[in-house]
Amino acid sequence: MIQVGSLVRSRNNDLGIGKVTQISEQSVIVEYFCSLGKQIQNTLPLISLSKVRIQRQTRCYIKLDNEDRWGIGRIFAWDEDNDLYQVDLPDKKTVLVTEQEVYVRCDLPIEDPIDILAMKGQETPYFHERRLALVNSLMSQRAVSRGMTGLLSANIKLYPHQVEVIRRVLEDPIQRYLLADDEGLGKTIEAGAILRQYLLDEPQGTALVVVPKYLLEQWHQELEKKFYISHFPDRVKVVAVEDVQKINRNADINFVIFDEADKIAAMAYSFDASQRQRFAVYKHIAHKCDRLLLLTATPLLNHERDYLAMLHLLEPDIYRMDDLASFRAKVQNRAAIGKILLSLEDADSVVLKDNLNQLCTLFPKDAYLLDLADKLETQTATDQDRLIRAIRTHISDTHRLHRRILRNRPASVEDVIWERNISPKAEYDLDERSIDIHESIQKWRSLAPNEKEYQRIFLLLFLASGTWLGLLEQVITARLKNVARKELIQDFDDESINTLTDTPKFAGEEEILESLLKIIRQPSEDGDRIELLKTVLLYHLSERFNLQSYRSNLSKLLEQVQRRITRPIPGDTLPKIVVFTSFPQVGAEIVRCLRSSFGKTTVATHQIGQTHAEVEKNLKQFKNDSKCFILVCDSAAEEGRSLQFADWIIHFDIPWSPNRLEKRISRIDSIYNTQKIELTVFAGADLEDSPHDAWFRLLKEGLAIFQRSITNLQFYVDKKLPQLEAKLFETGANGLIESIEQIQDEIAAEKVKLNEQNVLDEIDIIDEDATQYFTALDNYDAQYQQIQRSVEGWICDALEFKQVYKTDFTGVQRYQPTMRTLVPVDELRTYFNTFAETFGTFNRKLANENSDINLYRIGEEFLESLASYIHWDDRGQAFALWRFDKSWDNSQGKEWFGFRFNYIIEANLTYLKDDTKYQILKRRADGLFPPIIESIFVDVERMSVVQDEELLTILQRPYKGKGGTQYRDYNLAKSRLSIIDNFVEANKWQDFCYQARQTSLELLQQRPDFVELCEKQATIAEQKLSKRVEQLQLRLNQLVENKERSDSELEEEIETETDLIQLIIEGIRHPSIRLDSVGFIVVSGHPPTQSDEESDNS
Repeated sequence: MIQVGSLVRSRNNDLGIGKVTQISEQSVIVEYFCSLGKQIQNTLPLISLSKVRIQRQTRCYIKLDNEDRWGIGRIFAWDEDNDLYQVDLPDKKTVLVTEQEVYVRCDLPIEDPIDILAMKGQETPYFHERRLALVNSLMSQRAVSRGMTGLLSANIKLYPHQVEVIRRVLEDPIQRYLLADDEGLGKTIEAGAILRQYLLDEPQGTALVVVPKYLLEQWHQELEKKFYISHFPDRVKVVAVEDVQKINRNADINFVIFDEADKIAAMAYSFDASQRQRFAVYKHIAHKCDRLLLLTATPLLNHERDYLAMLHLLEPDIYRMDDLASFRAKVQNRAAIGKILLSLEDADSVVLKDNLNQLCTLFPKDAYLLDLADKLETQTATDQDRLIRAIRTHISDTHRLHRRILRNRPASVEDVIWERNISPKAEYDLDERSIDIHESIQKWRSLAPNEKEYQRIFLLLFLASGTWLGLLEQVITARLKNVARKELIQDFDDESINTLTDTPKFAGEEEILESLLKIIRQPSEDGDRIELLKTVLLYHLSERFNLQSYRSNLSKLLEQVQRRITRPIPGDTLPKIVVFTSFPQVGAEIVRCLRSSFGKTTVATHQIGQTHAEVEKNLKQFKNDSKCFILVCDSAAEEGRSLQFADWIIHFDIPWSPNRLEKRISRIDSIYNTQKIELTVFAGADLEDSPHDAWFRLLKEGLAIFQRSITNLQFYVDKKLPQLEAKLFETGANGLIESIEQIQDEIAAEKVKLNEQNVLDEIDIIDEDATQYFTALDNYDAQYQQIQRSVEGWICDALEFKQVYKTDFTGVQRYQPTMRTLVPVDELRTYFNTFAETFGTFNRKLANENSDINLYRIGEEFLESLASYIHWDDRGQAFALWRFDKSWDNSQGKEWFGFRFNYIIEANLTYLKDDTKYQILKRRADGLFPPIIESIFVDVERMSVVQDEELLTILQRPYKGKGGTQYRDYNLAKSRLSIIDNFVEANKWQDFCYQARQTSLELLQQRPDFVELCEKQATIAEQKLSKRVEQLQLRLNQLVENKERSDSELEEEIETETDLIQLIIEGIRHPSIRLDSVGFIVVSGHPPTQSDEESDNS
C-alpha cells in the first residue's frame, strides 16, 4: 500500500523514482530528489503510481543518526523479514534503514558533482579515470563531427564531397535543398545521413520519402543497412511516387525527400490530368513541410522547365511556374558569369585582369569581391590559386540560381569521379550464317527508298539481327504478312510496329526478306548467339574451376561444370553474372537455354511482366544463393535496384539508346564498387563493315560510355540519336565510324556549356574550411581503437559488463551484464536492456562490410545510452586520493592538497534553448567553437591555479593503485575517509568544497590563455557569420536591382541571421562552463597512515 514515505514511480512522467510526501483522496504529492540542494514536487493521480523496490547497487541518501548531515551509500540488500534496507556507507559501515528513511535520485542527470564530494560520497579514482576517458572520447567525437551524430554513426564510407554537402545542410536552420550531384556520387547517402540526423534531433518527428517504384526496395535496404532506420520505428514512410493515394496529405510530416525530383516536376506539365493531379499533391506536401530534400541528377541546361518546377517546390513565392520566360533568361545570363569564372583558371595575367574587371563591373557593390580582386593583382602565384578559388566560392555562394542548390565541382571530386574501371571485351558471332544475313540486310538498305518509314524499318532489322535470330525471324515475318505477333509488340514500341507492318513494300523487298528467312531457318553448325553465350560462360567457369583441359570438348566441359555446381569442392565459388538483353522474348529464350545447361536454380530473372514481389524474390535469390550465379535481365532491369555485388555484366545485345546502356552500367558501377568490373559486349559479326561493331565503337570511342558516365549528356544524346539513325540508314557502318570524331568534338563543346551553367551552383570541397573539417573527421574516425579503449575502459573495466564476440567475426562484439555488473537491475532495464543482444563494431570498414551490425559512434543507440547513463550515474564524478611520490618532501605537514576540476566548455546558447532549430544552431556553434574539456588544479591554501611544472607532472599522472614503487595512489574512502579531516575540519568540509568550486570557476574564466582562446574564436566566428549575412544581403540587393519580386523569406532569413550573429558570438566570448567531475588530491612523500589494501578499488 502506498503511504507517506513510500518510494514510487509514475507512468505519467519520466522522472523515475520519487518519495510520497502527502496523500489526499485522489492525488499524491511526490518529491523527486535531484541533489541535496534541489528537490522538485509533482502532484500526481494516485492511480498512476506503483511502489518500487530499490535494487542492489543503487546509490541512496539517508539522514545519519545523531548527525545533522546527510549520508550517502549503496543499497546492498532488502531484509524481507524486517522490511529494512541494508545500506553500505563509504566508511565501510553498514546501516539498516526503513523505506521512509532512504532517498534515491530521480532520473534527471547530476547538475553539479561537487555535491557528491561535499557529502564525501566519492568513489575510487579508478572509476574517475575511466569515466573521464570516456567523456573525453564522446566530447572529441562531438567536436570533430561538429555535432553531426547522424553522419558519424551512419554505416557509410566517408567521402569528402558527401560530407561537405551533409555539413552544409545540417548547419543551416532552413533545410530545404536541391541535391544535384551527378548520378552515382551518392545523393541517397547524403539524404540518408541528413534524415538520420533529423530523427535523432527530433524524437517525435516523422518523415516521408517518395521514390520511383523501381527504387522502392533499394531505398528500404539503403536506409536500413546504412542508417539503421528500424531504430526509429513507425517514423519514416517510404512510398513509390506512383502510389500517391497511400500518402495522407494532411498528416503532420516535417521532413520530406523526393528522389528523382525532376520526374515529379515533369508531371506539372503532363498532358495526363492524373499526372498533374499527382504533382499537385506533392506540391502541397512540399510547401507544407519544414524540411525538404529534392534529389536530381538532371542538368539544368536544356531542362529549364523541370528545374523551375523543382525550385517552385522549394520556394514557391520566388519561383513561380508561370514565369518560365524570365527564368530561362536568368539561366542564360548565368552562362556569361560562369564563362568568366571558368576562364579565371590557368589564365595569363592580361586575361586574368580582364576577367576580374568584367566580374567587378557585373557586381560593383560587392565589397568582398572587390577586395579579393585587389589582392589577386598583387599576390604571388602560390596565393593566386587560393584567391581565385575564394572568388569562385564567393560568387557561387552569392549568385547561384538558388542559394540552396548543392552540386559538387567535378574537379573537387576527382577521388570519386572515377574513370570507370571497365575494359569492355567484344565477343563476335561464331554463327556461319552471319555473313549472309549481313549481306542481305545491306542489300535491303541499298534498295530501300530514302524515306523515314524505311529508315525506321532498317533500324528494326539492324536491332533484330544483333541478338537472338528468332527475333529477326519474327520481324521479317511481320513485315511480309503485315501482321505482328503479340510477343513482338513487347519488344518494340507501337509506332515502330505500325511502321513495320503498314509501310508499303518496295520492289524486290519480298525476295530479299524471303531469302533472309531461308538463311535464318537453316540450322547453324557453329551455333547461334545463345550457344556463343553458353560457350563464353563455360570458358569462364573452366578457368575458375581449373578445367581448361576440357575446353576442346564442350559437352564434357559442361558435364564437369555441372558436377562442380551440384557438388562443389572446398574453395569453389561461382561468379555473379548479369546478362542484359533489350528484348523480353530474347530474355525468355536465354533463360530456357541456360537453365537447361546449368540447372533451374542457377538462373534468376528480372523481366517485364513480373510482379514487384517476384522481382524481389529473384534478386534475393541471385544475391544470396551461392548456386544461383546468373541473372537474366531485359529492359525492366535497366532502372532499379543496385547490382553492385555482381562480378560480370554481359550485354547480349546493344540497345540503340546510349542512355539505356548507361542505365545498365550504372546498376553495377558507382563509387562504392571498388572491384574491377568485367564487361562483355556481343558485337555481332566479325566483319569490317559490321554496323553492330561500328555502333559498339561509336559508344566506346565517341561517347566514351565505358570510361565515364554520360548521365549529364542525356539531352545531347537524345538530340543526336535521330541523326545517327539517318546516318546508319544512309551510309551504314562507315557513317557511324565517321561520326566518332565529330561526336567527340560536340561532347567537348557540350561539356563547356554544362560547366558554364553548373559553375555557379557548384560547391568547392577544396575550400579551406571544408578540407580541414573532413581531414580532422576522417583522421579521428580512423583511430577507432582509441574510441574502443575509452568505451571498454568504462563499460567493461569499471562497470564489469562482459564482452561477447560474434562467432567468426573479429572486432564485432556486444556488451552483456553479468552477476558482477555494477549497475542495478532497474537501471539495466532503463539504459541497456535493448542493446544486450545487439552486436556492433568500432571499425567503420568492418561495419561497411557487414550491414547487420551497429557502428559504435555517438548517435548510435548503445553509445547514446552509455553517454546518458554516465551523466546520471555518480560513479566517477567525484574522487579523493592520496598520491604518494618519492620525489616529494616526506616530512609531516609538507603535504600538498587541493582539487582537480574537469570542466566541459562549449558555446553558450542558453538564450536559444527553446528555439525549434536549437540542435541545428548548436551544430553551427560547435563548428565555430568546438567543445573541449579543460582540467584545472587548484591549490586551496593559496586559492590559485597550480602552475608549478613539477607539481603538475605529479598531479596529471594516471591513477596507479597497488604495486607502485616510485609513486602510488590511495583511495580516500571507506576506512581512509577520515584522513580528509586531517586537512579540512569535518564541519567545514562542505563549505570548503563549494568555495573551491566557485574559486576554480573564477580562476579559469580569468586565465589569460582561456580569455585569448574565447576572444580569438569569437573574432573568427564573427567574420564567418558576417560574410554569410553579407552574401544574403547581396543576393537580396540583386533581386531588387533586377526589379524581380521581393523575397520576403530571404529578408526574414537575413534578419534572423543578423540576430544569431550576436547571440553566437556572445556565447563564444562567454561560453558555458559546466563541471563534469571533481577530485580532492593530497600529494605526499610518504603513504597515508591508514593504508589497508582492501580500500583500493583498482
